[in-house]
Amino acid sequence: MIRRLLHALPVAAILIGAWWGYGALTAQSDAALRAQRPVWERCPGSLDVQCARIQVPLDHGAPEEHTIDLALARLPARHPEQRLGSLVVNYGGPGISGVRSFLWDPEPFNGLRARYDIVAFDPRGVGESSPLSCRPSGEPLPYLRVDRTPETPQEITALVKARNEYADMCREQESFHLPHVTTKATARDLDILRSALGESTLNFLGSSYGGGLGAAYAELYPDKVGRMVLDAPATSHTPSLHSGTAVSDESIRAFVEDCAGRPDCPLGHEVDAGLETLRAFVAGLDSRPLDVSGDRLDDAAAVEGIQQLLRDDWPGLRTALAKGLKGDGSPLHAAATSLNGDVFFSRDAHAAISCADDAARPDPEDVARQAEIARRTAPITGALTVWSALYCQGWDPVPGAALPSRLSDGPAKVPPILVVGVDGDPVVPYEGVRELRATLTGSVLVTLRGHGHTAYRSGLRCVNEAVDAYLLEGRLPAADVECGPADDGGS
Repeated sequence: MIRRLLHALPVAAILIGAWWGYGALTAQSDAALRAQRPVWERCPGSLDVQCARIQVPLDHGAPEEHTIDLALARLPARHPEQRLGSLVVNYGGPGISGVRSFLWDPEPFNGLRARYDIVAFDPRGVGESSPLSCRPSGEPLPYLRVDRTPETPQEITALVKARNEYADMCREQESFHLPHVTTKATARDLDILRSALGESTLNFLGSSYGGGLGAAYAELYPDKVGRMVLDAPATSHTPSLHSGTAVSDESIRAFVEDCAGRPDCPLGHEVDAGLETLRAFVAGLDSRPLDVSGDRLDDAAAVEGIQQLLRDDWPGLRTALAKGLKGDGSPLHAAATSLNGDVFFSRDAHAAISCADDAARPDPEDVARQAEIARRTAPITGALTVWSALYCQGWDPVPGAALPSRLSDGPAKVPPILVVGVDGDPVVPYEGVRELRATLTGSVLVTLRGHGHTAYRSGLRCVNEAVDAYLLEGRLPAADVECGPADDGGS
């Protein structure tokens, strides 16, 4: 679903900033915040979607000090007489604007809208909810100007310096907000939103990071969980220090195996030979990047483009590789940079939220050792994957902000939750999804046998029917469900 947001810029996304205006910091009691009610008005550029905002505490530990605005968008239920309440949705991220995403394309929720008010929101620090900004508009990220798969001491020093520079920029610009843009703070915002919507429990559909957000909410408010779907839940959203022996090119191998059976495969029709062709192409870009419209496609950017297209656009990846092998790196570069400066996504918010949540700060020397191992175990993606462990280099973690990988306060207290996972997901490890589901007593796992990222509304009827039956009728499958291509009837 997320990738669909990257192909167009709606007029509403341009106008909405002016509609919201500026939300000044004020003071409110927790009781007053929970008693507020959104004032819904038609969103600019939309005939059906309504916009509103509520206030939440900047610091949930001191709600009486300051509040910030939380931007909302809603489609009311089509059949009010059968209304089940509100269904809050989160598209993932962190850093994705739920309001702008929803305004651009509310269609995926048409079926659920029969009985729910569908409510999207911008998490704190994102979109129109006190958005973070670490850099002047158009200013490049410092770490994109250096080698992100360093092999020499000088290159390592340059990468660490660039990561520190970016963290310093954000600290200088946003020191007031940074300690408060954690996922747990957003989960607490969700409970104020639940109350403001007049709901006794939270009905929630979260994808990827949104699934991790739902898990955080269940950890904090187990007695307030309503019908909750966690689709490919990411309970950690920063690259940790990977063991060089643990990383793999498994998702790329699956793509090459599929490609090899197609007449137009740019990598040929032998899987191992195709993998070697791809490895050599990426490796060559380290010292000889391709010029792309005033920028360049180096090995790191090529891997990022490949990984982005691996999520849900294998035909696009075949086309991009065909052009890349002929010296045209523009399609891969476009995929790699598709989120840079996008109105739907904030890299600054992604970094701030991710690095507030994750306290890990690996030693660059340890990362270098693991990267050398990864170059052998995963020749195409391994080096960048491991070096991405420095993502939060220089950032200040927020104590107590870590997302739960399991519900430590007692899974028996949490009502049944529907967990959805893809066993070949290139973004969220399936094993982590299974581990989370194992802590949820009475819950059910729906598994899509495939290779995309997230499963609901990916085109497989088996998954869609299981999710819709649970959300609309309260029917959980009697046991875990496996869905595969043979079950595909479209939807």
